[in-house]
Amino acid sequence: MCVYLKVVREESHHGKYLTFDCYGTLLNEEATYAAIETVADKIGVDPQLARQRFITYQDSRDNMHPYLDYAILTRNNLIHLDYQFGLTHQFERYYVNVLIAHRSLKPFPEVIGTLKTLQQRGYHLIMMSNSSWDIIPANAAALEVPFDIWTAEDVHTYKPDPVFFKTVAAHYDLTPANHWHIAQGYGSDIVTTDALGWRSIWVNRDHATPTTTARPTHEVHNLDEILQWL
Repeated sequence: MCVYLKVVREESHHGKYLTFDCYGTLLNEEATYAAIETVADKIGVDPQLARQRFITYQDSRDNMHPYLDYAILTRNNLIHLDYQFGLTHQFERYYVNVLIAHRSLKPFPEVIGTLKTLQQRGYHLIMMSNSSWDIIPANAAALEVPFDIWTAEDVHTYKPDPVFFKTVAAHYDLTPANHWHIAQGYGSDIVTTDALGWRSIWVNRDHATPTTTARPTHEVHNLDEILQWL
């Protein structure tokens, strides 16, 4: 039984809190998608099409209700890929391989240096991830700095559900004066933080165009660019 819940530190670090999205913001998800392409190539289907369909399924909140553990969500995704390509147990049989790839994600080049600078500046670092207890420890270890960790499994809902954000805000008494949220996910994070009135920095690595009227406080393209405001 995994008993890896959030690490809660009582000190306030001068009331300076930073909450972070994990995947796409701190860790590069390319290894997960590459694993899907590798499987697709082995079983003889279009790797790029399989990759895109995997991402689309994983991003759809319709596939997360009622709450599903991330590992189950991923397995369902692979079963769905089998269905879409007219296969039986072909993608699904590689379920463990895909999870191993996801546990082994590496940070973007500028991430660890940026996090260490923020730590030196006295910020209390908090991770808010659409992940689960059995996956996130390896992901967090790759970042080399201490985080308080909140996952979808802790709150039994996935971002962008406001419940996730409100739960974390209530725990730390987050306010616009003591807190920033930093995320790559526009739909998963920025839309909700805008609605809640949180100060935010959108790490728009792909130079994406906003799909709603929601806007971050600031927008950058690499994590180290956030240091100018923090």
